[in-house]
Amino acid sequence: MNALNRTLVAALLIGAVGAAVAGVRVNAVRPSNWSAASAAPVFVPLNSAGATTITFNSTVAGRKVLTYSAECSITAPAGNTSAWLDLDILVNGVTMPPTVGSSDAFCGANSTAGYDGWMRNSITIVIPVVVGANTIRIQARGNAGTTGLWLSDSALVVHD
Repeated sequence: MNALNRTLVAALLIGAVGAAVAGVRVNAVRPSNWSAASAAPVFVPLNSAGATTITFNSTVAGRKVLTYSAECSITAPAGNTSAWLDLDILVNGVTMPPTVGSSDAFCGANSTAGYDGWMRNSITIVIPVVVGANTIRIQARGNAGTTGLWLSDSALVVHD
């Protein structure tokens, strides 16, 4: 009976792990550094090939959960503690709240000139998807004296 119980528990665990993985619609990892030498809006590379658009297909319309995480830093003049990098997450060409506009800081300045104070940040939002192809793009922008943007070691996941 003990061996039967262990077998049943193992089967249940395998089923649970399979169900959790089956809920992932797309994932993209970029294990390297990316920077931009200005504060101008720019689309961020989302995978190791440098793609700035990630596409996935859905068989049903509905809502999914998107999480983006990345190591983040900016450069700004010494003494500036007000500068920040914000992200706009675009799904099928539409910017998703709460990332609309520039008032949502992803990371900020710490008064030191140059890149430093790196931190891993993330955002999780609910997104609408359509039947067929869906696209994801992320646009970074510097604000309030930012002179350079840095994102690294990023991960993007969309799941049920």
